[in-house]
Amino acid sequence: MITKDRKLLARLATVNRNLGEVVIDLMQHQDGGELPADRLADMATALFTLAIDMASRAEELDGGGAGRVVEGGDGGW
Repeated sequence: MITKDRKLLARLATVNRNLGEVVIDLMQHQDGGELPADRLADMATALFTLAIDMASRAEELDGGGAGRVVEGGDGGW
């Protein structure tokens, strides 16, 4: 496994390990049922950055011809 792939997987593993705690933190800091905008934005930025880096790596591995488009929504899960 090459170094860049190992680093990408390590980031993904870190997100996986900490996601539950981050969600609990968001829930604990709700104001009248609304999520805290600053914390939500920080989480979105971290997840988005990781997703973009993963998609970029997939494009590299696919020779740049995958033509995938990243869209919002339910994430396909």
